[in-house]
Amino acid sequence: MKADIRNNVRSGRSGTVTNNRVMGSDATVRLIRDRLAAVPPKRLLVVTDFDGTISEIVDDPGHAHLLPDAGDAIRRLVALVLRVAVISGRSDQFLRSQIPFEGVMLLGNYGQAGLAEEDRLRLDRFNEKARDQIRARAGVWLEAKPASSSIHFRSRPRAGPSLERLLTPLAERLGLAVRLGRMVLEVMPEQADKGHALKRLVAQLRPEGVTFAGDDTGDRAAFEVTSALTVPHLAIGVASPEVDASTFAACDLVVDGPQAAAGFLSSLADWAEHRETASRPRESPA
Repeated sequence: MKADIRNNVRSGRSGTVTNNRVMGSDATVRLIRDRLAAVPPKRLLVVTDFDGTISEIVDDPGHAHLLPDAGDAIRRLVALVLRVAVISGRSDQFLRSQIPFEGVMLLGNYGQAGLAEEDRLRLDRFNEKARDQIRARAGVWLEAKPASSSIHFRSRPRAGPSLERLLTPLAERLGLAVRLGRMVLEVMPEQADKGHALKRLVAQLRPEGVTFAGDDTGDRAAFEVTSALTVPHLAIGVASPEVDASTFAACDLVVDGPQAAAGFLSSLADWAEHRETASRPRESPA
């Protein structure tokens, strides 16, 4: 049964928001144990977003960094599960600077292997025209990425709807998709989608269990892909005051912020270590 989060009650402590209450760490451990009971850890695929999930959202995207607790959990999981992967709109280079661990699949640019020349030209045209249109708007700026563009307005938190109305016609004329996220308007080729990237990853690795964690509207498709899998799975939403609860409708549980998401990954590593230890043959007494 999916978590009922239509009337989320937020809490100052870390935990899982489900059924209108905060689920403590013990309950989270039981959920992991129950949902993944049939999954050998070495057949589990663990996938996460970066910004707002294992990193706090900051005013300057260039200053974002991996939470230490999330990094510790990822290091542990790499040795315990089938694969750990990060799917993000960030560039591969940025992700490598933050997650320099052997064994982690870093799928930047929404998992796109490369950008077609035509798509690059479309983004370049969008960037040129969009910069002209937002030039007079204080606190609004465009970040050009290798395979997408982000129009940031964190210092103007109410500017989102008007920016969306202003720039969506331009993007659509160029055949680009627009997504309103956490104080950011994302513009990208239509095929740039975390749900598509997760589908490809599952087809490639054929895991017997999957977890996916994300925090924003751009993760909704991946939540839905995870929820529809026939193998055991957990879709984990990372809540914030900036995202409507409906974004997490397909999630199995919702945790309260990135620090709690790191706690979930740590609990997942604990579960995997316990399963690995329990599966080892016991030595006969001398």
